[in-house]
Amino acid sequence: MSISRRRMAGFTLLELMIVAVIVGIITAVALPSYRAYAIRTNRAAAVSDLQELTLFLERAFTAQGRYDDAADPGDLVTALPYGSSPQGDANPKYTLALQSLDATSYVLRAVPVGGQASDEECGQLRIDQAGTQCILAGTVCATSASADERAAVAECW
Repeated sequence: MSISRRRMAGFTLLELMIVAVIVGIITAVALPSYRAYAIRTNRAAAVSDLQELTLFLERAFTAQGRYDDAADPGDLVTALPYGSSPQGDANPKYTLALQSLDATSYVLRAVPVGGQASDEECGQLRIDQAGTQCILAGTVCATSASADERAAVAECW
């Protein structure tokens, strides 16, 4: 092999290493941004689904004058139409369920599952019959006296 061919092979390896480093840097910057975007998108779907379930419960209240079943207090007349978010997704990001239910009140919650559980900013989402929105398993609500906490809830909802 001639000297010029050896130099060409060396430059090609060096160029390949530079490309690998550049791809690594781009990946290190882009991947966290993508994950944050995916978490926010899944959270937005869960918020939408919770609001839709709220409407479902309000229709039941309008039809029968109470949220639960008069014949079986604490239970719904008709089951919630879905229990995960996004609806119809084979890989749900949130489990949706009633946390509590009686004749005049309810609490719906969305619990993150799988990769969505890394959403430490908002965690569980919760809403009640009065429309009070809460995050972090209900520990921070939109009715908080703290402006920072109200802003955090607004950011998640």
